[in-house]
Amino acid sequence: MKKDDLDLTPIIENVVLKTILNNSTDTIYFKDLKSRFIYNSRAHADQLNEPETSMFLGKTDFDYFPPQFAKAAFDIEQNIIKTGQPQIDVIEKWDKPNGDIQWLMSSKYPLYDEDNNIIGTWGISKDITKLKEAEEQLVKLNKELTEANHRLEILSIRDGLSGLYNHRHLFETLQANEIQRIRHVKHGQEMIYSLVVFDVDDFKTINDTYDHLSGDKVINQIAGIILKNTRASDMCFRTGGDEFAILLINTSLQSAFTVAEHLRQVISKHDFILGENSINITISAGVSTCTQANSIDEFVGLADTRMYVSKNNGKNRVSQ
Repeated sequence: MKKDDLDLTPIIENVVLKTILNNSTDTIYFKDLKSRFIYNSRAHADQLNEPETSMFLGKTDFDYFPPQFAKAAFDIEQNIIKTGQPQIDVIEKWDKPNGDIQWLMSSKYPLYDEDNNIIGTWGISKDITKLKEAEEQLVKLNKELTEANHRLEILSIRDGLSGLYNHRHLFETLQANEIQRIRHVKHGQEMIYSLVVFDVDDFKTINDTYDHLSGDKVINQIAGIILKNTRASDMCFRTGGDEFAILLINTSLQSAFTVAEHLRQVISKHDFILGENSINITISAGVSTCTQANSIDEFVGLADTRMYVSKNNGKNRVSQ
């Protein structure tokens, strides 16, 4: 540039600054060392209902925002003045008097004079309320989806009538336990589990004498008795119409027999209420332990066989 040419740089810089301050949809603000406003954008005036940007001069965030919001902004700005380090993408929550919430993402920087001395701060704030609301909605939907999937998972392994685990889940659980038992054996450790299976003696007679709804009530009452008389670690299943199973971890054959016998006695002494009627019910049970079988099918089949031995020997008993 020749010496006699006009240097347009200051004019261009002034035009650029005014263009940005007057047209940016983000709020832009400049503050002095005491965090008082010295220059503001048109969007900032619109945001805080000021008719002119000159109305900000000498005021602070405490004149416009809730004390907690203003104090947080003040602390950030004073730290910037002290350290010279900007604060980028700070998320700010503005609780308005009318109950609305506005979310802002602000970046704040030190303001320097021509001698590179910090004389204040300046910053840009973007309204991210819609983005935040969408994010919160997504979190809510993900939570609802997780809960729905959990409910579906429960429904897939639970029997709808009794609330106990279903037949399919019995075999899934047995497979998982057998894998774990094999691992224990490989490491020289012992793991044993046993199975109790039983069904209700003469259950068809209950349905025929009363009705299927009464039969459902019996199933529900038995499920409650099972849960009340087993440990939290035991897994209880309804495997068929009136058929049940209990998987007992770390339980020997004799201990499983004791559990089954106790359950048989409790059920035989229980008064099952069906409307105005009270009836007595018995069960026939069979017990097996994993060390007696070479496969899961054989393990379950052995308990089934022993259950039928109980039935053939007069019912209301446990066989092992």
